[in-house]
This record gives sequence, structure tokens and C-alpha cells, in this order.
Amino acid sequence: MRETKTANPSELPEVILGSDFFRDPQSTLSTLVDRGERAAFVPGMETTMLLRHADIFAALTDHRIGAMGAVYYENQGWTEGPYIDWVRNTVVFLDPPAHDRLRGLVNRAFTPRQVAAFRPTTERIAAQLADDVAERGEVDLYESFAQRLPLQVICSMLDIPDVDFEAVGQWTADLGLATGYPTLEERQKIDCAMVTFRDYAKQLIAERRRAPGEDLLSVLIAIEEGGDHLSTDELTAMVVQMLYAGHETTRNLIGNGLFCLLEHPAELARLRADRSLLVSAVEEMLRYEPPIIFVSRVVLEDLKLAGIEFPAGHMIHLALVSANRDPEIFEDPNRFDPGRTDNRHLSFAFGNHFCLGASVARMEGQVAFTALLDRFADIRFASREKPVFAQDRALRTLEDFSVRFEAA
Repeated sequence: MRETKTANPSELPEVILGSDFFRDPQSTLSTLVDRGERAAFVPGMETTMLLRHADIFAALTDHRIGAMGAVYYENQGWTEGPYIDWVRNTVVFLDPPAHDRLRGLVNRAFTPRQVAAFRPTTERIAAQLADDVAERGEVDLYESFAQRLPLQVICSMLDIPDVDFEAVGQWTADLGLATGYPTLEERQKIDCAMVTFRDYAKQLIAERRRAPGEDLLSVLIAIEEGGDHLSTDELTAMVVQMLYAGHETTRNLIGNGLFCLLEHPAELARLRADRSLLVSAVEEMLRYEPPIIFVSRVVLEDLKLAGIEFPAGHMIHLALVSANRDPEIFEDPNRFDPGRTDNRHLSFAFGNHFCLGASVARMEGQVAFTALLDRFADIRFASREKPVFAQDRALRTLEDFSVRFEAA
């Protein structure tokens, strides 16, 4: 277990990671940025949160700052179990050289050609889901569309049988409890889901080895470079990661993106009138309301960053929501502009841990909003009481997002 240490917080403002922060992190962080602050201290966790785009970009690309691994959970007293074992052995939580080896192999399955090959399937799924929504008129966006689309797409990419979609969705939902501060009861639920998920993934891998196809899992199994290939345990961890991480992030991209459009009806009308803005609109959704509030890292060597001396072992949070509205990087940063160019948002992070599925998420976002705009002449909040963001998770997720759709 890594021992975490604390940078001197005496001259830093404090950020309390409570319900008020998670519901509206921008109100807190923009106030600090406007005062010229570059960082804040997080009491209770004894960590530091970086606020500025330049500092966060530097942290994401500095080899002296590593992935959190299991430190985030160890600091909560959660040190063992199936989920912690997975965290310690999956690529997103590893540092070089282990990370580079796995990433080098897996990247070969996420080429532009591979992603483009799955676009027609994504369009078919999105159109069917939009038709289902049209029959009901008023729906919970996540339950009926935003959650189902990425889940069905990644399941299709891995050639998972349709009858298993619901079970996979439940396992990923249970694992999603780990993105906050899970209770003992929730940890047990997470571990149970991980065991079931892991066993299911191993079964899929065995089936593909017996009868390979053209799906993503068969591609991953077949990848070989210099005699190296992914082991069964590595493939198992990767399957869980793709189903879990890809589903959660893209769900929030779609949900938060539609929320942005409904909050800015003039921009929704602009996008309807000019579909050439769709690519830049998805990037702006990612910038303005990113799927993740912050990512966490650990300092591997003593270093100075954002004017602070950090000792090895100190944990830092990189506030992506703050970096994405940094006035030193973005003109009029608090304006939602689907036509924005030179959009250097950090919603997919950067460097070694740049989101593996970024190209898939972008494709899914573009397809999702094309389907919704094509199918519906009018989209609006179902209630005068607008949805609010979840108050206890680093994932930027809306609660009770009911939407009324009128077919074209």
C-alpha cells in the first residue's frame, strides 16, 4: 500500500467535497479561479485540487505523477477484495511500464477503421431507441436512451447476446457505486458484481477462443506484437473496463449534452438548422458539462507544480470542470457555444491515460444527437422543476432527467 502525504495546506483555500460541491462545482471553483487561485485543499481527504488548465495539463503529462491505482480506496480503508484486485490490475489504473505494454496492445483494437466499422450498428441502435421513445412521449432520458445506447453499442462490439444486456447493465450500475465513497454494504455489492462480471467475461473469452469472429473481443484476443499478447486475466480486466467505463462516460455525455441544449434553446435551434455543427457541438458539450468532475492522481516523486511543493505520495485531484472553463484558454468560457473552435477541453484527460474509448464516445455522441434531432421536432424538460446533478459522485450525472419528446 502506498503511503499518502500532505502538501502544506496553510495558504490554500478549502474545497469541501459535499453535496453542494457535487451539485454545482462550477460555482465554487470559478470563484476561486476568478480570485487567481491555482489550487485548493480538500480537508477530510487531505488532498489538493488543481484548478487551472495549464497546471492540470502539466500534471497529466508529467511522468512523476501517476495513476491512483487503489490509493483512493485504501484511503477509505478499503484495501482488499475482488474490486480492489481489478483496480490494481487494469490498464486505466496502472503506470509505465506495465501501462505502456497493455496500452500498446489494446490501442490496436481501437483504430479509426475499427471505430468507423461500428458506426452503422450504432446508428441502427440509436434509431430504434428513438422510435421506442417516440411511442412513449415522456421518458427518463437515461433509462430510455442515454444509458441504453452506449451499453447496447459496447455489447454489440463485443458480440454479447441481447439477452445478457440487462444483466451487464446491472453489473455496471453496481460497479458505478465505487465512483463515490461507498459504504460497507455498497462495497459488498460492488465486490459481488465484480465476481459475477469477471466470471462472465472469462466465459466470453473462452467462447471466442473456440470460435473467433469479427467482434472487438476476437480482435483483442488475436492481437500479438513481438510475441506478446494479452493474457486471460488481462483480457478479463479489459472486458470489464470497456463495459463499465465506456457505458458510464458516454451516458453522461449524452445526458449532459441534451441538458445543455435544453438550457440553451437558441443553440438547440442553431444546431437543428446547421447539422455541420454537430462535431463541434459534441466537443462543446464535453467541455461545458464534462462527464467527470475530476480525476485523481498520486505524486510519485517530490515535485513543484502550481506553485506548490508536493511530496511523493501526495494525492491530487485534477478538476476537469474547472480546466474546461479556464478564461486563459477559452474565450467567454461560461458561454455554451456549439460552434466553438480550438476547443482544447480535457474531458478525456491527456497523456498516458488519455481515454482509451474517446473516439468511440465521440462517435456515439454524434450519432445520438443526430438520431434525436432527426426523430423529434420538439424536445423539452418534462417538468418546470429542472433536473439536478447527483450530489455524491465524481461522475457528472443528472438525477430524474424526465424529458418530453414530440415526433417530427
